[in-house]
Amino acid sequence: FRRVLFRSIVPIIVGDVDIALVFWRKLYDKGVFVNAFVPPGVPPNMSMMRTSYMATHEDEHLEKILDVFAEVGRELGLIS
Repeated sequence: FRRVLFRSIVPIIVGDVDIALVFWRKLYDKGVFVNAFVPPGVPPNMSMMRTSYMATHEDEHLEKILDVFAEVGRELGLIS
């Protein structure tokens, strides 16, 4: 018997390449691991963070991720 873990991928579109890379690094430095996708992997002005979630993530993990995203998003002026 093999346990199946379901994953969900959610893109967070940032737009600007430079902001996306700074966003990615700040998230990384705070312990949130995402992949940054920038041109030519995505269309111009569609740079994004590719987030992945699994059934094994607990509520406290997801709350921490949301808190860090909000903190960094506000710091970079992406969230008001």
